[in-house]
Amino acid sequence: MELRKHIIRTSSAVLFSVCAIQPAISAVIIDDPSYFVRPALRVSAGEIIDGIRVNSETEATLSQGVSGYSESTVNLSEGTVKMYSSEYGSTLDGLQTFGSFGERVTIKNGAGSSWDVGFDIEGFLEVYAGAPLIPGVDTSPGIFYDVGIAVYNAGEVSWNNFVPGFNDSSPVLYEYSSAYDSIDAEAESSFYDLFTSALGSVEIASDYEVYDIFAFTNVIVNSDYGDGLEAYDADFLHTASFNMNFADGVDAYSSSGDFMGLAKLPVDDGDPSQIPEPESLLLFASGIALFFTRRKLIVS
Repeated sequence: MELRKHIIRTSSAVLFSVCAIQPAISAVIIDDPSYFVRPALRVSAGEIIDGIRVNSETEATLSQGVSGYSESTVNLSEGTVKMYSSEYGSTLDGLQTFGSFGERVTIKNGAGSSWDVGFDIEGFLEVYAGAPLIPGVDTSPGIFYDVGIAVYNAGEVSWNNFVPGFNDSSPVLYEYSSAYDSIDAEAESSFYDLFTSALGSVEIASDYEVYDIFAFTNVIVNSDYGDGLEAYDADFLHTASFNMNFADGVDAYSSSGDFMGLAKLPVDDGDPSQIPEPESLLLFASGIALFFTRRKLIVS
């Protein structure tokens, strides 16, 4: 059977994905969040099961067995999201697995160079048909999957509003790719090899830049009772994998100290633009001296 794959880059596709990864959830208040991992699941049209971890663990796993079985694991140090879903029987509802992560990255000595980033997803779908076909039911099941990368100047957005359209900021970089493959509901069994990727580059303007980078992915099996599907396995445990590359001589650091091999920024190595010039230090010292002189006069 010929595989039909469509790479979608329209605003409607982006909105579909955004609705999937950024649903309404209970508020989580974090002071200056700088990194997170977020595995999440949805059963049919039900509420999201959320596993958000902010400024704490750098790996988290979520699973459910209420309807079929699904799981998602997000690992910040590897830059991976591993997903799996499976259902069996004549009442398949379709499952959704997704995950996202974010990190604050400080880049030194990179002026004029590029920070190349990419996020790939690959996996397979194995489907078994033979369940009853009910007249009037949409017999066009399928699987949707996507990946996205967003980069902002540090502090402009957070884990729950980083997709353009959910915030008032403009990303330094936004790359997105999605695909939808139709499933043959009449074939006894079928196998699909699935892949898509998002790639981009951030042009580094100065020798000291701080960015927040976010990556996300979704896998949604679309199936309704009566469409003929009997069982499926959507195996994306081979992962959605993040990758990045810096030019030679560039130093990069992460806020967690556990992102893709990037250590934490040394505590005495801050933004050079915030270091006072000698003249400023002199004025500051003069101000302190004046303060104590005035105190002495007042006390006397």
